[in-house]
Amino acid sequence: MEILDYVNGIYSIVVGISLNLFWIVVFSLKSSPKLIENPKERLFHVIAEFFISTLAIIAGIGIFYEQDWGIYLFFIAFGALTYACINAIGIYSKKKLWLLVGTLSLVGIISFVLLLFNLIRIITV
Repeated sequence: MEILDYVNGIYSIVVGISLNLFWIVVFSLKSSPKLIENPKERLFHVIAEFFISTLAIIAGIGIFYEQDWGIYLFFIAFGALTYACINAIGIYSKKKLWLLVGTLSLVGIISFVLLLFNLIRIITV
């Protein structure tokens, strides 16, 4: 297993768990209406992020067990996560939630860079 595989696996599991914990905290503090006012929009946003986090966790586990499908699931999960980060940055910057915008920017950049490194590795092998 290469160092990139360890980074992919750890990052996938940490991001997947963190995303779920974020929404658990937001709902337990009853702060979700501050983030997304429309209840239907909020519901589908959270469902989409739950799917992304589940895919990320499963991808990380697959990568650690050296399953071929792990990296392909990683591409799906982190392609979706990169899109979700870009979309959410637009939503939360309008609300001036700068800490959240900064966090999403960092996660989006790291995810995109990892996607590129893995793509380059696959293409050059």
